[in-house]
Amino acid sequence: MIALLLKSMKDFLHPKILLYALIPIILAGLILTGLFYLLHTQIEGYFVIIASYIPFVSAEWIQKISESFLGFFIFYEFWIMIALVLVGLISEKVVDFINNRYYHLEKKGFGSTTGSIMIALKSNAIFLTLFIITSPLLLIPAVNILLHVLLWMVMLKAPMYYDACAFYATKKEYKEIKKKHHNGLRFITLISASLLLVPFVGVLLYVLQLIMYTHFSLSKLKKD
Repeated sequence: MIALLLKSMKDFLHPKILLYALIPIILAGLILTGLFYLLHTQIEGYFVIIASYIPFVSAEWIQKISESFLGFFIFYEFWIMIALVLVGLISEKVVDFINNRYYHLEKKGFGSTTGSIMIALKSNAIFLTLFIITSPLLLIPAVNILLHVLLWMVMLKAPMYYDACAFYATKKEYKEIKKKHHNGLRFITLISASLLLVPFVGVLLYVLQLIMYTHFSLSKLKKD
C-alpha cells in the first residue's frame, strides 16, 4: 500500500493532473460561496440555534466562536459533498491518463459521467442522512473524529470505486473485483477519508484518492 500511495502521489503531481484536480475544487467553492451569499441570513440563524444547544456557551464571546466554528464546519462538509459530485466530470480523463501511462487496458467498461454523478449524489444523500442522525455525537471530542472518518468512508467508497473501475471493467469484472478485493478497497477508503481531516487540503486531494483507487482497480483488472 505504501508503494501504491507513493506512485499515486507521483502521478498527482503531474501538471495535467494538477489542472484536473483544481476544476472540481474551484467549481464547488464558487457554488458554495454563491449559496452562502444568497442564504447567509437563514444560515446564520441556523448556526445561532445550533450553538445555543452546545453546553457552556452562555458567554456571548464563546457563542460567537461556536457559531464561527459551525460555519466553517458546515461550509467544509458541503464543499466535500459538492466536490465529490463534480469529480465525476473529470474522472474519466484522470483514469484514462493512468491507464495509458501504466496498464494499457482495452476500454470496454459500462461507466459514464452521468452514472458517476448519480452514484455520487446517492452517496451524498446517505452521508447526509447518517450525518443528521449522528450529529449529537459530533460534539464529543475524539468521537467526532472517528465518526467523521467512518461517515466519509461511507460517502467515498462507491463513487471512487465506480470512477476508477467502471470505464474499463465489464459489470461482471466490476462486481468480481469488488467482492474479491473488498479488504484492499476498504483500506484505501480509510486512507482517503483520513486525508479529508486536513481542512481544504483534503478536498484538493480528491484526485489523489481517485488515482489510488484507479491504480488498485486497474492492476487487479489486468491480473484477472
